[in-house]
Amino acid sequence: MKRVVLPQPPNPDEPAYKSNPLLLARANYQWMCRAKGALEDNSRLNDRPMGQQFAVGSFTTNTTISGTSTGTDVANFIASLVTAMEAKGLVSQTVSRKAG
Repeated sequence: MKRVVLPQPPNPDEPAYKSNPLLLARANYQWMCRAKGALEDNSRLNDRPMGQQFAVGSFTTNTTISGTSTGTDVANFIASLVTAMEAKGLVSQTVSRKAG
């Protein structure tokens, strides 16, 4: 996940802004536009599903795993996890490797 770093907002205590409210309003508008752009760009990168296809066959739902789980338990756990991630849109059921 890419970290979102927002720019610092304008400081209303700066002398240039104290005597000119319109200048502060314009600086706030420019800051909001930069912050909005940063959030949208990072959201597009953070929210897109993985490009690799994951296909799950038949399995028994298993959401608990431990150090003593059998191979079948582990396989069912992984299939359950992949299915949950597909439902959330984190992994894709189809191959999509578009750059973006």
